[in-house]
Amino acid sequence: MKMEYKLILKAIGLEAERAKVKAWAVGGFARDRFIGKTTKDIDICVEGDTHSLIDFCVKKYGAEAKCFKAFGTARVNLACGLKLDFVRCRAELYPKPAALPKVRPSGLKDDLMRRDFTCNALALSIMPGEFLKEYDLFNSREAISKGYIEVLHDKSFVDDPTRLFRAVRFSARFGWPLGKNTERLFREAVREKRASLLSRQRIVNEFVKILREKCSYKALKLADKYGLLDFVFGNLKYGSKIDTLSTFEEKIALLSLMQGERGADFVSSLLLPKEGTALCFEVLKWREAKAAPAKALSKKAVKILKLYKPAVEPFKLRPLLLKAEDALALGFKGGEIGSALKKLAKAQYRGKIKNKRAAVSFLKTLK
Repeated sequence: MKMEYKLILKAIGLEAERAKVKAWAVGGFARDRFIGKTTKDIDICVEGDTHSLIDFCVKKYGAEAKCFKAFGTARVNLACGLKLDFVRCRAELYPKPAALPKVRPSGLKDDLMRRDFTCNALALSIMPGEFLKEYDLFNSREAISKGYIEVLHDKSFVDDPTRLFRAVRFSARFGWPLGKNTERLFREAVREKRASLLSRQRIVNEFVKILREKCSYKALKLADKYGLLDFVFGNLKYGSKIDTLSTFEEKIALLSLMQGERGADFVSSLLLPKEGTALCFEVLKWREAKAAPAKALSKKAVKILKLYKPAVEPFKLRPLLLKAEDALALGFKGGEIGSALKKLAKAQYRGKIKNKRAAVSFLKTLK
């Protein structure tokens, strides 16, 4: 992949020269390359129109392109697995704190200036004659080599409070502390409740990104240390077990259990699509019912419940031993069936009913 991405970037650089535009690989790709990591996601910033470069990728590599006209960007997916995000160099102006910025075409310096942190403001030319030459306009190399998170200017958290969440996420991912000035500005922004100016959806989006990290616990702990978690959910409970889970859906489900009686409120507050919270409500329903589930729990639900409560007895997780047709065969009718099965589910959950024969005997005692 290493040689392949170089060949692709060189080809795009040649096309940029033919199109009389300039192009750089910026942000996370440049940062990660500096510390010896590889990534399949590359942001390409262009001084000039991006369409010729996007068309080139589609024609030469059979890539799939999706354009976002509102933001002037395009995502190009190549068959080799590379994901290229093309964007025209631009400057941003925030009409008021926490508002989405107004943008205008500009040069590389303005584009790097709009980045969240200096470690993400490094650019690598992909142009012929200076391929992978570094453009370090804001001491990015120093921040990366010494390992710290630093904003580019003092109004950074005021302009865009989502950077508060990104700061703890990057700090946890790389093990880099906040720079002295950045930490001061961070605490000041939290005291002034800057994050409360964000829409609920923007806060949730940043929280979701934290949970998609491998080191979610460390990031949550940092956010808690600085008082940032209260903007997500007041007095949010969490624990190190969250890092043993690999998917966002599993992590949210475990967190929902950790909130106790507030679990359903926590999940609802995140405004997530139904498919993203199905696992949450499956485990919450089981805990609330304190009864054998009517049907078998999913493997993921069992995994989460055993992680949350390692000592849970296996019989508590087993599905109900009898169904409605069994109760009907024993002479129960109408509403009697539901009532009888409910009592059976409670008894089975308590460990009093171990097999189907015992379940039949139990129902007979209810007649």
